[in-house]
Amino acid sequence: MRLIAVYIVFVLIGDTGSYLVGRTMEQFLSQSISLTIFLSCFFIVFWLAWVLAVRVTKPEAT
Repeated sequence: MRLIAVYIVFVLIGDTGSYLVGRTMEQFLSQSISLTIFLSCFFIVFWLAWVLAVRVTKPEAT
């Protein structure tokens, strides 16, 4: 249960960052390029959040 909770927190943080990156790129580049950047970041966040959540909740070896 802790793994899923940590995963959700990481996804929320990462997707907020993806949104902010996408909105910033929209100001400097075109909308279609910012959408591509946002979607790339959005889907990478799911993978990266899982890797980090597993690493953070890994039981310590005694």
